[in-house]
Amino acid sequence: MPREINLEADDYNKKLLKLIPSEIIAAYITVAGLIPDRNNIWLWGITIVLLVLVTPYLRSFQGVKKPLHYAVSSISFIVWVFAIGGPFAATGWYESWMGSVALILWTLVPPLFFGKPVRRRA
Repeated sequence: MPREINLEADDYNKKLLKLIPSEIIAAYITVAGLIPDRNNIWLWGITIVLLVLVTPYLRSFQGVKKPLHYAVSSISFIVWVFAIGGPFAATGWYESWMGSVALILWTLVPPLFFGKPVRRRA
């Protein structure tokens, strides 16, 4: 499935899936699982490196051309890392429910940036 959003043909679910950088999130989960003792400096480093890679990855391997798509996908990556806990879990203010709420709310928002949902005929 190409990641470029087709405003005319893609329904809400397709738009949502195309805005989640799943390969980058999978890379984060894999690398974070390899870091001994959940070292927070390394978790922040991996988060930043992968965040920087979202745009070139989407451009080079997924054919995405819209700057808004890059921005929304980058925010989606951060929201997913926040929901997982990532380096945020080591801060004094983070609680896991915050990540869950952020992920639920953010899931509702991104497709709205890309036009009205396409209604399917039954």
